[in-house]
Amino acid sequence: MSSATLPWLELDEFRFHHILPTLPGATLVLFGQPHCGACRVWHARLPRLVPPRIRQLCYVDIAVSSALAHEFELFHLPALALYDNGAFHTMVNAPLERAKLAEAIQIALASPPSEAP
Repeated sequence: MSSATLPWLELDEFRFHHILPTLPGATLVLFGQPHCGACRVWHARLPRLVPPRIRQLCYVDIAVSSALAHEFELFHLPALALYDNGAFHTMVNAPLERAKLAEAIQIALASPPSEAP
């Protein structure tokens, strides 16, 4: 699937732990909220910037799912989590640039999964 057409899968605190383990391949989860300007920018631009290795994009509105914000100890938004075949790898810290995002994802996926927060 082309990253230009990669749709968002909306998750909330009730579906998050049930859906993510079933997703094949690499998945990015964007944590944000509608009143966050940077979150809106990431939500709009990320589908066009993800490397082909990413198979799914998920979005969690923490204004609705505050339990997940607490679970992941989110102190700033937007926040990006990387999963592979349902296993948490890491929180991705990269600018919203195609090359830097691809490099951060490649490095993270080269390591074994981490324990989820």
